[in-house]
Amino acid sequence: MADTLDRGAIEAMVREALRKHSDPRAAVEHVAAATLIHGGEVLLTPSVLPNPSAPASLKSLMAATPARVAVGRTGTRYTTSTLLKFRADHAAAKAAVMSEVKREILERLHFVEVRSQARDKKHFLQRPDAGRALSEEAKEIIAAKLPKGAQLQVIYGDGLSAEAINVNAEPLQQALIQQMQTRSIRMNPPLFVHLSRVKIMDEVARLIECETCLFICGERPGLGFADSLSAYFIYRPATGATDADREVISNINPRGFPPVQAAVQIADSIVRILRDKKSGVILG
Repeated sequence: MADTLDRGAIEAMVREALRKHSDPRAAVEHVAAATLIHGGEVLLTPSVLPNPSAPASLKSLMAATPARVAVGRTGTRYTTSTLLKFRADHAAAKAAVMSEVKREILERLHFVEVRSQARDKKHFLQRPDAGRALSEEAKEIIAAKLPKGAQLQVIYGDGLSAEAINVNAEPLQQALIQQMQTRSIRMNPPLFVHLSRVKIMDEVARLIECETCLFICGERPGLGFADSLSAYFIYRPATGATDADREVISNINPRGFPPVQAAVQIADSIVRILRDKKSGVILG
């Protein structure tokens, strides 16, 4: 069987194809988030609708969203650069789902680490219910290491994008600690649940009898961002709690809602929930 092409060869082919088929003047003023960069080198810049009737309005629209708007066409088809950028984003989304949290991040943030009932990544993806429940060993570790009665328990989970944890967890957690200390909120040590989904926060909260539980996980990757976090919080979840009992802040990433700013809004929300002793739809 013929030798497979390495990444460098593939990138060289992409560059050559773009050189032949792309307008070099295209996308000069396009948002930076829509550019594919590897190793500091621009590999792919998207095409832009040629000769727009309202260029100022188009520029404003494109600056306001990373969505694929006004990308132009060739006949009835996407241009080569648009198609390649779409495929690159799709590949990044698939890679994010299968990504793993870096060990050094877990160690630097001093997480108490446990696992859900999911045996591995494949089981986690095929059986969402396994990611919503703690393993027996996890229950024992939590009971031994996390004191009962805290005002707030912060939980992190890989969710559907461990890469989002790798990119955003450190600045977010550091900012959260500062914000909670400023507001005199008593926090337990942070918990990391491997292969976990949102509802697992309810079981943790009931186990340690905390007032409020905050669960931060990687969002399901889209075709614009593959490294966004969502932060869910709930007040004293009862057995059978539903998503209506939760609140969420999403799109936490440097290009969306920056982690440091998100920490301020999360802290304000936790203060409100502790004050009103309720969360979710009922809070409205």
